[in-house]
Amino acid sequence: MSVTAKQRRIYDFIRRYIESNQEAPTIAEIGRQFQMRSSASVHAVLIALEREGLIKRIPNVSRGMEIVKQEESDDEDNEIPLLGTVAAGQPIEAILSHDVISVPKDLHGHGRTFALRVRGDSMIEENIQDGDIVVALVDNMETTLKRFYLEPGDRVRLQPANASMAPIFVPRSSVAIQGKVLAVLRKY
Repeated sequence: MSVTAKQRRIYDFIRRYIESNQEAPTIAEIGRQFQMRSSASVHAVLIALEREGLIKRIPNVSRGMEIVKQEESDDEDNEIPLLGTVAAGQPIEAILSHDVISVPKDLHGHGRTFALRVRGDSMIEENIQDGDIVVALVDNMETTLKRFYLEPGDRVRLQPANASMAPIFVPRSSVAIQGKVLAVLRKY
């Protein structure tokens, strides 16, 4: 497949969108996702993806595109989205990226699987260190990676795995769990 990195990210977005919503995204939705102000720019990418045989567009139909079934490739099947960075320390603003990484098939979870790069050392006693990639997200405008405990008084304790750090207590209503850690990947 000879597409650019940006075209690949847009293709992956379209594929995941269709898997999640059972319909294709609109031109405007793709444009917003990738901060493309011109619908002509989105059209150019879609033309390239169609030329490469990755999508098929249906003329004059809103959401008129479908993914073309590809021959199975071990590398592509093992790719999951690398969505950004999660704090293993004080919560940070969630900033998404649109990259992918290859992981062994047996590390894929059931349902949607994604990866995040860890920044910080609050989870070192769980062998999750600064720079690691993990498959988890705890999100409520800011993100952090911690153990989750329900506490009396409708509160949640976000517990670091680092004896030198204190837990974070927050109202239960302000926490939205987005996933759980399935694996830790590290390059030496």
